[in-house]
Amino acid sequence: AVPSESGPPAVPVRWSRWSQALAIAATVLVVLGLGLVWASGWRVETLSGRPTYGGVAFAGRVALGGSLKTDARTVARMDVPGFGHVTLEPGGCLRRVRGKGDERRLELERGTLHASINAPPRLFVVGTRVGTAVDLGCAYTLTVDDTLHGRLAVTQGRVMFEQEGVESLVPAGLWCPLGANGAGVPRRVYASDAFLAAITVADDPGCQAGDLAPVLASAEASDAITLWHLLPRVGGEARRQVAERIAALIEVPHEVALDRVLTLEPAALEAWWNALGVGTLREWH
Repeated sequence: AVPSESGPPAVPVRWSRWSQALAIAATVLVVLGLGLVWASGWRVETLSGRPTYGGVAFAGRVALGGSLKTDARTVARMDVPGFGHVTLEPGGCLRRVRGKGDERRLELERGTLHASINAPPRLFVVGTRVGTAVDLGCAYTLTVDDTLHGRLAVTQGRVMFEQEGVESLVPAGLWCPLGANGAGVPRRVYASDAFLAAITVADDPGCQAGDLAPVLASAEASDAITLWHLLPRVGGEARRQVAERIAALIEVPHEVALDRVLTLEPAALEAWWNALGVGTLREWH
């Protein structure tokens, strides 16, 4: 008998066509997905080096869920459509995440970010592990490192930094340190050396009245905004000393009794803020 030749089993035509259909559908989905990233992604321009991307990112665009990273030699600028742009310095990691409503939100995991934004207040937000920078139409620099330390410096407009319900109001020309406990009190870039050296004690939540003597002695009228932020951070006699120093440096509303400020009555604190000359508290909110 002659042995019969045998080969691979024949594939039914219907299964072959089904496999082809699946492959075509998968290709279409990939193309549609890439098209969606291209259409909704925020464009990234490489200023130096070579950035890397993660998550939902394609061809120099970062969509929701995507990330941008820079190594030690790379600087990249990301457009925020209709609002402006942000620049990520070397050694940074920035993620694009979903905001609330019309809010456009980024998360700075580490590194230094320069934001130049012209948008309605509160629509552009940058989160960090120590708090959130809420843009009120401005330009600012935000830094945070792996030890949860950093700095927020505002060069134009206003930024509100929020952390667990605590707000720091930072207008142009001021900066504040950042740490695991949130933001330190805002201070003027051009405050006196004596005041800047003394105010570092206020970044410690346990500062006492005796610690504040150099702060109060070196404070000038334009430092009243720093002292205003200090009011809720201290208590007892220390708070009274801070309030009395503010009243000595600027003209505060006569109809607002000092005791109302000492009890941190919201209306009293608002009236004193409005006397600082950096916009009313209603405008900030």
